[in-house]
Amino acid sequence: MNLKLVTTIQAGMRMVYLLFAISFVASSCANKEVEDTSGFRINGKIANASGIKQISIQELTPGGLNMIDTGLIDAAGYFNLSGKLSEKTFCILRFEKGDVVLLVDTNSRLELTIDPNHLEQYTVANSKENEELKQLYLLNASFLKKSEEISMRFNNSITLDQKNEALIRFAFDSLQDAHKTAIKAYVGTLTNSMVPYFATTFLLPEPDLQFFEAVDKLLFANNSTSKYAIQLHQKVENLAKTADGSMAPDIVLNDPFGKTVSLSALRGKIVLVDFWASWCGPCRDENPNNVILYNKYKNAGFEIFGVSLDENRDAWIAAINKDKLLWQQGSDLQKWNSPIVSLYNIDAIPTTVLVDKEGKIIARNLRGKDLEAKLKEIFAF
Repeated sequence: MNLKLVTTIQAGMRMVYLLFAISFVASSCANKEVEDTSGFRINGKIANASGIKQISIQELTPGGLNMIDTGLIDAAGYFNLSGKLSEKTFCILRFEKGDVVLLVDTNSRLELTIDPNHLEQYTVANSKENEELKQLYLLNASFLKKSEEISMRFNNSITLDQKNEALIRFAFDSLQDAHKTAIKAYVGTLTNSMVPYFATTFLLPEPDLQFFEAVDKLLFANNSTSKYAIQLHQKVENLAKTADGSMAPDIVLNDPFGKTVSLSALRGKIVLVDFWASWCGPCRDENPNNVILYNKYKNAGFEIFGVSLDENRDAWIAAINKDKLLWQQGSDLQKWNSPIVSLYNIDAIPTTVLVDKEGKIIARNLRGKDLEAKLKEIFAF
């Protein structure tokens, strides 16, 4: 069994902050002004703060983390953070063993207690939404723990026959389904909250259009000027454009030699659009499977169209050669800034989109044995 099955499922349950897929421009943040009574304020206490001298609060943005403020932690573990924000903003406090995510409003007054050794026990006073965010975190963490337990059982197995592999795959699939169901059910209990937006990030890499539409309807009606609501509204529109049965938006790129290649030029073939990158370990792990399937079905009308999220041309070409990828490849070398990322709602890679002969989308994120089974069904061998 490929370890990628484990890492992919677990990644979908983790809060992947640096891939927080928000297509808006991060707002600038003011420096701390002790005398200014406007803006947010966070008063906190760190338990077991030995060795921790300062703490920072950073905004989650498309490109990573945007510093808002840094404060000193005194001998008793107390700290203060403050700053100015233009609207409710998802922010993060980073610690060695994990992170605490907060929803900070323009004039928030939060009382925070944290034990860096037991982050799940943090408390936030004076904020209904931050309590909701914590409950979401705890819910997600419980499923992540179960996922890691399954992973441990897999890693402790010296040999893994097909029967055991099937059982482990079933266990992961069942856990993932239960995880999605639990997240949706919890979100259904929330009213007048921005937390459902953050919940959508737990259901990656395969977005659930119906769930996203429900959250969008809720958020956009009450927070139409929020950057999060606007981003999600646009995402839902894009998801509808790339849902099963819809026409796949055309992709036009340059190949490694500067020649223009396009998805539409492959009309008449079954095409796997493979979003990958040379720096993506799980993508590289999947390439040998794609090579086998390409060689098996290429003469029957199967084609792969590789779309790389690389930014280094030499690394891209080296990976193509090393992995023996003989199909068409294209990239604009813009990594996550590529417009194709939002066009196809790519939140993580590897991502695949299977397109039929007429250019309609058949399925997303078929890989390994699932992709093999689908191709066997299509080509009948």
